[in-house]
Amino acid sequence: MKISKNYRFFPMILGLILVVYFYGYKYVYKNNDHFFKNRIQAKVIKVINHEDKSLQFYYSNEYCITITNTRGDTLKIGDSISKKHNTKSFGVYRIKNGNYIFFKNYK
Repeated sequence: MKISKNYRFFPMILGLILVVYFYGYKYVYKNNDHFFKNRIQAKVIKVINHEDKSLQFYYSNEYCITITNTRGDTLKIGDSISKKHNTKSFGVYRIKNGNYIFFKNYK
C-alpha cells in the first residue's frame, strides 16, 4: 500500500485551520459580541497600530475597538468612551483644560 505524499501536509493544514478558527472566535467574534451587547464607560488604555492597516484601541485588557481607517481623527490614550448596550455607535470625550468635552460620535 502506497500513501500519497500529499498526506504529509494534512497536519499542517489542519493546524492552520484550527488556529484561524480560534483566532476568529476569540479575537473577532467574542470582542465584537462583547462590544455590541454591553454598555461601556471606559478610557482608552492602549493603542496598537497594525502596520497602518488597522488600529486597536483597548478599553480593557481583553477588549478593544478596531478601526480600519488609520488616517484622520482617531482615538488617543486617555479618551473616554461612552456607549449604550445593543448598539455599535459610541461617543468619544477628550480631555481639555482638565474637563472631558465631547469630541466625536462614531457609528
